[in-house]
Amino acid sequence: MVNISIDEKYIVSQAGTSEGTQVKYYKNGYWYKIDNRGCEGLAEYLVSSLLTFSSLRQEEYVLYEQCIINGKSGCRSKNFLHQNEELVTLYRLYLNEYGKNLADDILQFDTIDERIQYVIRFVKECCNIDITSYLGKVFTLDSVVLNEDRHFNNLALISTDHGFDTAPLFDHGISLLTANISINSRLPIEENIKRVVARPFSGSFSEQREYFGKSFDIDVPKALNWLKTEPDSFEKEVLVYQLKEL
Repeated sequence: MVNISIDEKYIVSQAGTSEGTQVKYYKNGYWYKIDNRGCEGLAEYLVSSLLTFSSLRQEEYVLYEQCIINGKSGCRSKNFLHQNEELVTLYRLYLNEYGKNLADDILQFDTIDERIQYVIRFVKECCNIDITSYLGKVFTLDSVVLNEDRHFNNLALISTDHGFDTAPLFDHGISLLTANISINSRLPIEENIKRVVARPFSGSFSEQREYFGKSFDIDVPKALNWLKTEPDSFEKEVLVYQLKEL
């Protein structure tokens, strides 16, 4: 495991997601994130490693590795942007276009269909790209790993010289029930899973996944064999449970 000391001059952001403040650094082509409220680095590692056993291409997701940053646990990932490329989140895209919060505006719609189609139409009109397939991959994954923090700042496009592409799948730190304050350690996993709320179109993971249909496959036997080699942890236990439910 990488153990690195990073000077404060490399801090890019201490701004928090809805789950709180997480210190992020950028140095020598790597993004570093220090755990904030739970085992976010472990969750990032387990979720991204799971995708190596999927039908997704390697460029469709970001790989994370666990590390120690200034004596604290966390993770790092390689910068996936090339020269002259910029990451543009759906949150920022909408804010720049309308000066409003996309998460607030979709609440005007009563159904998941209306909310999803509103976002797809907006991105198509603004950037001339259809994000339907991209969203399908995101919510197929989130339904397995129980990502509770899939807000519009970690759904994103990449601005390139020739237009826009969808970003690879990234930011899974609040998954596998880590950092969930509603979890009761005395209850079995299947009961605790019922306490998890999905985002951003519906509070139900299955509803979001079923809207798009399964967008990629996971080789469950190989993934479970891999997990047998990983150190025991609550997050690993949750992932094993979820895979066995597929």
